[in-house]
Amino acid sequence: MLRFLYFFLFLSMFITILHAQTTVTTTYGPISGITEEGALAFKGIPYAKPPVGELRWQAPQPPAPWSQTRMTTDFSPKCPQKNFSPTQDSAITEGEEDCLYLNVWAPALTGKRPVLFFIHGGGNQQGSASETINGAVLYTGKFLASRKDVVVVTINYRLGALGFMAHPAVAAASSSKTSGNYGTMDQVLALEWVKNNIAKFGGDPDNVMVFGESAGAVNTSLLLTVPAAKGLFHRAGIQSGSPVASPYLVGENLGKSFASRMGCVTGNLDQQLQCMKALPISKIIAELESPLAGGKVNLGWGPVVDGLLIPKDPISVILTGQHHKMPVMLGSNADEMSASSPPVVTPAQVRTLFDSFVPEAYEAEGLTLYPPGTTNAQARQSYIQTLTDAQFTAPARRMAKGLDIFQTEPVWRYLFSHAQAGLGAFYGSAHGLELPFIFQSVEETTYGKGAFFNNNDRVVAKAMMDYWTNFARTGNPNGTGLTVWPVYDYQKDPYLDIKSPVVGAEGLRTQKSDYWDRARGVATSTRQASALLGVKMEVPTIYQEGARVRLSLEEDLVLQIEVYNMLGQKISTVFQGNLSAGEHELPLNLPVAAQGMLVLRAQAGGRSMGMKLWKA
Repeated sequence: MLRFLYFFLFLSMFITILHAQTTVTTTYGPISGITEEGALAFKGIPYAKPPVGELRWQAPQPPAPWSQTRMTTDFSPKCPQKNFSPTQDSAITEGEEDCLYLNVWAPALTGKRPVLFFIHGGGNQQGSASETINGAVLYTGKFLASRKDVVVVTINYRLGALGFMAHPAVAAASSSKTSGNYGTMDQVLALEWVKNNIAKFGGDPDNVMVFGESAGAVNTSLLLTVPAAKGLFHRAGIQSGSPVASPYLVGENLGKSFASRMGCVTGNLDQQLQCMKALPISKIIAELESPLAGGKVNLGWGPVVDGLLIPKDPISVILTGQHHKMPVMLGSNADEMSASSPPVVTPAQVRTLFDSFVPEAYEAEGLTLYPPGTTNAQARQSYIQTLTDAQFTAPARRMAKGLDIFQTEPVWRYLFSHAQAGLGAFYGSAHGLELPFIFQSVEETTYGKGAFFNNNDRVVAKAMMDYWTNFARTGNPNGTGLTVWPVYDYQKDPYLDIKSPVVGAEGLRTQKSDYWDRARGVATSTRQASALLGVKMEVPTIYQEGARVRLSLEEDLVLQIEVYNMLGQKISTVFQGNLSAGEHELPLNLPVAAQGMLVLRAQAGGRSMGMKLWKA
């Protein structure tokens, strides 16, 4: 009997000690977690009030405090979304509006460790901190925490229209008189939570690395330019993305269009707002489309330049050295668009891609660099590489160059070129493939438990874990036993090629990146000429504010010049009327909302001609 008494006393003491080890008193109340792989895990910690009811389309508010210990052992629901598969256009509708929670993994509750704060991707319209891949939680922090002595934080933030809609009715009800950027505000509030609480989890609030992939990289790089984020993080990891924020008018027009489709356009602004706040979640997310359909990045909902949270165009802020300066790691994958590109691509489709994707003056050069080939297999490879380089490789170089020129803090560029064996080889180094290797969650996937998982995978996983946590700790990813990662120099374009074995190199797809800089008007903006019987017209290849159309007429003409988008919809009339013989310059004023490839069409005397131009 005495033995049983001792046993129960011991068990009681053990449970009490274990509970003490996994209980933390945060700013808002006590929480209790669990242990995973030797790390302490706290899942589903509220960092904001549920953004429901009157808090829909408002800045996030701190959570209400609580006194009873809150069990934080399971992930919270995802934010409302249509979750599309990378390889298909089908989607799962899921999530709840009460979704503003974060997760923490830590080796112990004492100490002062670097903090890795991760922002998930998904085009700012899908994804979550609890994303799974091939049977495993993709962004688990348990391996990094237990193996590399760091603290890991992952977050949910509002997505789609709920996270980024700008609309006059919402702005009118706001004290700031602006709208949009709620998902960005969520990220800033989560960082403030980290600053105020992470020391209680053994983390160092003065050594926080924010990193993200895809839209998470867009958001990470954007935070470099957000005044409210200053001092909340000290390193940045930008994986397959660069800062994007639409002009406010573009975002507002998108919001107005959304409200119209939702049937919320009648009455005054307050009535329109109440209509939108009463919308069921299912209706709000029903119309969402894949952010990577056909291999083309579609960032419909996203941040806007509101003059307050995001005061200026983020790229302009970085390229003038006005950003928060810190060590930055950035890069992209070798075959970003392989999983989302069509499974079958014909040579004709490659030619059509260039016809709709670049100004006319650059088509021939592009088709030389990315030849359509004579087979569907050759065509698909060119299609993938075209979209990969245009949307990821070249922008990563631009970002690295801009940062290197305008800050003294080091920049580190990488290319992830590792490919899995077996069926995964078809997709190569696809968009997001690096993530399970960074978080080590690849070990728990069906691939990691299968016969194809090999030593090359282990080499890459170990290297990425070491580089990423070294960077978080010191701002320098290098360490003992690792291939030297060269610090970036914009004149040489050095980078680390992450594969097995890892190697350092210089000049990543230089000729192709130079081409995309020209085609996108980053380096120069040339003019193109075209002639119609009796009319010669010059149009800028790349549209810039103040652009003009130059005309040379051999005789007096009745002339009509209009601009159309690639769907054939007229978006602007440049000129309509009589012009005398001689030289003329006409202002080329395009709507702020017009973006991408456009066609300028001139008609005179029953004849017509068209010229393409690009507007960023």
